Amino acid sequence: MEPISFEDLMLRHYNTLLRIAIQHTNRRTEAEDIVQDTFLSLFESGKIFRDDGHAKAFLIRSVINRCKNYLKSARRTRTISLSDTEENLLPADCGGLENENTQMLLDAMQQLRPDFRNVIYLYYFEEYSIREIAAILHKSSNTVSSWLTRAKNQLKGVLQYEQNRLSECDAADFRTGGGNPYESTANSKFC
Repeated sequence: MEPISFEDLMLRHYNTLLRIAIQHTNRRTEAEDIVQDTFLSLFESGKIFRDDGHAKAFLIRSVINRCKNYLKSARRTRTISLSDTEENLLPADCGGLENENTQMLLDAMQQLRPDFRNVIYLYYFEEYSIREIAAILHKSSNTVSSWLTRAKNQLKGVLQYEQNRLSECDAADFRTGGGNPYESTANSKFC
């Protein structure tokens, strides 16, 4: 079997790694830096992969580790964003992740702890099995299975809360006879 070229690895896995980094940092620019650093380190190491699955797992683990380091770093605490939110967080080719419901799900996932986010993301979005996730995260299959169950329950609670909150905003809008509750200054205090 022929080794996979560095360029092929970048083309195949850049967007996946970027989505994972965005899930951790919630900032596209930092996520891009993390992914770029990951590929740069791989290039400098000269590591060669013959199996794409092994390469992808290695890259995912590397990005997760770099994200954890970033979140602990002083650089993160000293960085000030020039805007409240960054536009276009998801990569251009986001593998079917561009619809409104998926964005709401990704936003809700931000309220989960990082281990839970990783498991949910790798299981549902990247379609890894529990055994494969356990290998990537260096955890037992039982731990990953437990995290997945807990993460689903927490995510369900977050989404139900958001749905109830939106329903209350819609009901308040209906009672006042207004248009969009987010355009009205009276309703925006409550929604």
